[in-house]
Amino acid sequence: MREASALLGLVRIDGLGSQRISKLIELFGSAQDILHASPRELHHAGVPPQIISGIVQQARDDNDACYDRISQQGITILTIHDPHYPTLLTQIPNPPLILFVRGNVAAFAQRSVAIVGTRKPSGYGVDITRRLAHDLACQDITIVSGLAAGIDAVAHEYALIGGGQTIAVLPSGVDLIYPERNRWLANKMLASRGSALVSEFYPGTKALPPLFPARNRLISGLAQGVIVSEAGEKSGALITVKAALDQGRDVMAVPGSVFSEQSAGCIALLRQGAIPVRNAHDVCESLGYSMSPPIEINDPLMQLLQVPRHIDELCRILMRSPADVLGDLLMRELRGEVSDQGQGFYVWRRQ
Repeated sequence: MREASALLGLVRIDGLGSQRISKLIELFGSAQDILHASPRELHHAGVPPQIISGIVQQARDDNDACYDRISQQGITILTIHDPHYPTLLTQIPNPPLILFVRGNVAAFAQRSVAIVGTRKPSGYGVDITRRLAHDLACQDITIVSGLAAGIDAVAHEYALIGGGQTIAVLPSGVDLIYPERNRWLANKMLASRGSALVSEFYPGTKALPPLFPARNRLISGLAQGVIVSEAGEKSGALITVKAALDQGRDVMAVPGSVFSEQSAGCIALLRQGAIPVRNAHDVCESLGYSMSPPIEINDPLMQLLQVPRHIDELCRILMRSPADVLGDLLMRELRGEVSDQGQGFYVWRRQ
């Protein structure tokens, strides 16, 4: 039996968490040795009877076949000893012993930032998230979030629009996209060949409320800093913030209107010492990341399209008619210079 297969069998046992498995590996020597241990040996090691029964059952199962079956579904199994296992996760308390990944394992980068926030953002929250995700992605910074509706989805989408990498951490197995409404986005991420869907939960696990805090701790664990772009006082994003603080990660927040309930959480974080950020430059400065100099562009339209813009905004700034600007955009789209993002938004397509 392979060590990774044995570890896969152990993580399937209810009540046998990563901490206990790690302690048993220290005691017995390996995951395989745990499965080969007798009930008496396990009892002397302090393992409860119900978990001993689970270990005995897993020892009888063909864990190698189970490992192969998961791999054949296009899911990569990374143990904590795998060279592709994300280095940042090894630095957090009680890191998952196994990760399940769909997509590119090279997406786990040292330059990475999590962007989280409310599921019901205002127009302001959407706009600032678009700009942050896009501009950070243009600086080759991986964007991490949770694929949830609202801020998470915007962050993933605009990281892709910026030509960058993005990681979605799921509160379910990676074979069960949650929420279902964002399946299109998950598929878009997988098609980008530079992004990934990640979970510590066994394939087939359904998203349940108790699993969300564990998911949130991985969002912050996979990033060097966490940005809350817009969040109310009771937003689930604040669970990610708590995890980030426990992990020693930088916490950043975008200032918002004092009249907006959706900004109340960000304002509270700023009062508690979170780093205020307005743009990608602020984020990079806070994390000590170098930034590439802006590309010199003489064309006024293309200067504006370095970030996604709505056609109405382009018309207003350029003082040109909608028909004139739209015709210009269509010609540039045919030449591969501009990308139509839908709903009237266009952006420069970096080659």
